[in-house]
Amino acid sequence: MEGADAARAFLTAYDWPEPLVRSVWEAIALHTSPGIAERMGTLPRLVREGVLADFGHTDLIPPGDEEALASALAAFPRQDIEAALSGAVVAQALRNPEKAPPSSWPGGLLAAHRAEQDRGGANPAF
Repeated sequence: MEGADAARAFLTAYDWPEPLVRSVWEAIALHTSPGIAERMGTLPRLVREGVLADFGHTDLIPPGDEEALASALAAFPRQDIEAALSGAVVAQALRNPEKAPPSSWPGGLLAAHRAEQDRGGANPAF
């Protein structure tokens, strides 16, 4: 939600119309909600699919376009994003446990972190 709130503040500061600001907020807020983002409209679906592509889900593109996606991903390396993102989510959850309800993705990352704190790399719940 912090990312969605930050996007709202940024766009509002540049006088974007409220309906567009709301659409961007929803797309960012919903991108981790499988099944919901895809049903909320084009922008939430595309943001979710873009994030999934960032994490290697190449099954989202039409057959024959795999090479274009691979080329785009190679041009912009992920630089251990799984480890960086899972670490950032866990750090936020440790500071504010309300950000990681037990049945949520952040809650799963926090539980995995607490169960095995001495591992390196990406959180196994990622």
